[in-house]
Amino acid sequence: MTSPAPRVLIVEDEPEIRRFLRMSLGANHFEVVEAGTGQEGLCRAAEQPPEVILLDLGLPDIDGLRVIE
Repeated sequence: MTSPAPRVLIVEDEPEIRRFLRMSLGANHFEVVEAGTGQEGLCRAAEQPPEVILLDLGLPDIDGLRVIE
C-alpha cells in the first residue's frame, strides 16, 4: 500500500516562482496546491490542509505575517 503524497501549499503572487516550485515539488512526488494571494491561500489551507506551506511574505493583498497569524 502506498502512502499519500505530502501536500504542499504554495502561496506566492509571482506566477513564474509558483511554476518553478510546482514543477520541482511535483517531480519529487509532492501534491502541490497553489494560491496567488493571501486570502486565496487561507481558503486553500482550510479546504485542503497541507503538511507544509511555502509562503511569500510580500503578498499584494495581505502581508504574509498576517496570513501566519
